[in-house]
Amino acid sequence: MPRPALIHSLRTWPGLAWAIPLLLLLLCWPAAQAQPLLTLDPHPEQARRLGPDGQYWIDHTGRATPDEVMRLPDTAWQATRSDHIFPLHTLADMVWIRFRTAPIGSTHWHWYLEIPYANLDRATLFIQADDGRWTQQDAGDALPVAEWPLPHRQPLLQLRPKADAPVVHLLRIGHANPTSVPVLVTEERQLLRRERNVSVGLGVYFGIAALAVLVALSSAWRGRDLAFVLYALFTLLTALSAASLSGFAGLVLWPRHAAWNHHAATVLPLLTLGAALAFVVAATDLHLRSRRLFLWASAAVAAAVLLALAMPWLPATWTDETVGVYAIVALLLGIGVPAWAIGHGDRYAPAVLAGMVCLAAPASPYILRMFQLAPVGLLMRFVLLGGAALQLGILMTTLLVRGRDRSLTAQRLRGLDRVDPATGLSTPAVVMERLRRMTARAQRQEHQIAVLLIDLVNLGELRQLYGRRVDQEMPLRLANRLLHVMREIDTVGRLSNRRFIMLIEGPVTQEAIEDQAQRVLAHCLRPISGRPEGWRPRLRMALGVMPRDGRQPDLMLDKLALMLDTVAPGDNRLLFRCQ
Repeated sequence: MPRPALIHSLRTWPGLAWAIPLLLLLLCWPAAQAQPLLTLDPHPEQARRLGPDGQYWIDHTGRATPDEVMRLPDTAWQATRSDHIFPLHTLADMVWIRFRTAPIGSTHWHWYLEIPYANLDRATLFIQADDGRWTQQDAGDALPVAEWPLPHRQPLLQLRPKADAPVVHLLRIGHANPTSVPVLVTEERQLLRRERNVSVGLGVYFGIAALAVLVALSSAWRGRDLAFVLYALFTLLTALSAASLSGFAGLVLWPRHAAWNHHAATVLPLLTLGAALAFVVAATDLHLRSRRLFLWASAAVAAAVLLALAMPWLPATWTDETVGVYAIVALLLGIGVPAWAIGHGDRYAPAVLAGMVCLAAPASPYILRMFQLAPVGLLMRFVLLGGAALQLGILMTTLLVRGRDRSLTAQRLRGLDRVDPATGLSTPAVVMERLRRMTARAQRQEHQIAVLLIDLVNLGELRQLYGRRVDQEMPLRLANRLLHVMREIDTVGRLSNRRFIMLIEGPVTQEAIEDQAQRVLAHCLRPISGRPEGWRPRLRMALGVMPRDGRQPDLMLDKLALMLDTVAPGDNRLLFRCQ
């Protein structure tokens, strides 16, 4: 056909009848090419990721055999891509990946196919022998890890390349949900080197987590603080979740329990999120701030427990979406509650918020993977582990500071019956107790002690001149001056709003007692800086020496109080002594 006639026929509808198949053939040409060879190079430091060197086909019946798969036309296969999410929607769906290993120069190298996804349901590697028969290796959650050909944290299958000819390998993968399947081709030395680094990282994290649990439990026992108990539970569940998601738990903790190893990947994260939310509620004292928000958060915690109990009986295709939805709700509440508490004056809420953000930020890609919006990342779990380690340190430091402050507050509350809260001086009960002990000691050791009763006589006048604030500030100023002039062995107390007392421990001479009384007067009557000239205390003091002026503490105090209460209006003396 001449070229003009060919062009004319393409522009007509009949011409499209044979042009369309030609176009489809051209589009499918790359897929129909010969299958590429996977070159195995033992020298690179990093494992090689299976990309375009492999091809995949999805079996929706789940009954295909390796021979049937090999008879498929080349047009049925598609090139594998990194981070490709395979549309697996039922338990019967299977992904078949085929690849050919190129001849290797030496048979001393040992090659493995590694799938860095510890929670994969099942992976089977078929290798065709020289006689045409197929050998297979099985791994995945459907089998106990102890029964894998190579027990490992994640599916690890041995390749069988030859030195003189290519070898066809078929990898069959089954999973209950759409997922990406990162496939690594690694040499034995590369694998051992990487596992050594991973083991060190996991060991450091688990060690820190164990130490944090012990510290939290001991602090909970000492301080009777529920937040420490919930933090210990949260940390323990986080470590178990990390062990499950990394495959460490299936390899070490429960290698012969395939069912639990399968469900632990969803049950433990649910319980971890519930424990995290319960900890946030306790750490922010939400029950004291908002009853409605507390009830909502408590319902979310209870939902985590119920979902964890129901997870083994839910359809397998629902598990990822169920955990993903709950994770979104729990993390939003875990961030929202401390953010709300910050606006209501919680001192520790900013640190709690920072800790929850450290957990939520690296968990976001993991949640996207559950909704098939992101592939299984090689570093996803270790980034999540790093965020968990960071929040562990932040929250532990916050709890320790919070516990210390609460302990100090509790000590202050317990000491209110012994310390005057307005001035920090001893209460009347403590003063009488110490006075009786001092008196008994003075009589036993035959020395003398002194009692100085001090009245603030112008408090009413100062209130009229400068306002009611004087009632709080003036006794505090006078208490500070008395504490400044007292000796370490002496006692200063407050008996009433206007009356103070100083117990001068013996043995002391009469001259030392007189000198101490004069120093107290001189120091207390000094002008107060920053205040008007008239803003100063005016005092009267009654001095008694025991046992010279009496041997009964109660009678001595009554005698001194009577002296101050019966001072004549025109008497300007400041110091009165027992006669």
